Amino acid sequence: MHARIMSASTKTSSTVNKMARLLTTPSKIARALDWQKVSGSVLSVHIGDSSIDLAVTSHPSTGHPVQALSSIPMELETRKNRKVLKKSVLSELSNIVEDWNVCGLVVSWPVQKEGWCGKPCGNVLHTLDQIAQDTNIVNMKRQVALWDGHHFLNEEDEWGRTAIYSTTSDQEVHVASKEQYREEGMLAADIAADYLRHHFPDLAYDIEVRPASAIETEGRMHSDNDMQSAM
Repeated sequence: MHARIMSASTKTSSTVNKMARLLTTPSKIARALDWQKVSGSVLSVHIGDSSIDLAVTSHPSTGHPVQALSSIPMELETRKNRKVLKKSVLSELSNIVEDWNVCGLVVSWPVQKEGWCGKPCGNVLHTLDQIAQDTNIVNMKRQVALWDGHHFLNEEDEWGRTAIYSTTSDQEVHVASKEQYREEGMLAADIAADYLRHHFPDLAYDIEVRPASAIETEGRMHSDNDMQSAM
């Protein structure tokens, strides 16, 4: 029993250390994009309860818009008494980072507006931990940065108070577990636009966002053209 506990503890410690090594600062991802401005891209990720929302963005100097991608359903399976992402989810993510030549991931960090880390943050870390096991997706050359879209909101006064505590609600029924830890966080395309404006303010002042349907439409057009050429 003692040996099994030690083994589990060592494995958990190893996993935490690996994830810590793969996390980096948002500015480092921006520098990586600078180095690969001609062909590289950044993958923006929002991890929700039921799906993983995605968008890719090139260096703003290219003039390319932020491209939203189709969300990946959060499909789970039980492995060794743990619920983990299905291999098909990891395979799809792996294909995306390869197809778009991704040099880094910017992941929505759903901190509460008051600055608290609740259940959604735990969900993000749990999912990233599983993604990090696939070195085709995340590695030392393709690291992960957490992006908090509320980092500039609700500044505290000298007594630690924020304006959000003075807001009122018209709700008649309150459920603390749902309201205290609501699923905050920006969707992937919003993350990308906010990230670019912050790190490339002179280039990203007017960012276009293309919906995922645009890729599907282009795919159908290319398919039709290929068929007409064959005829």
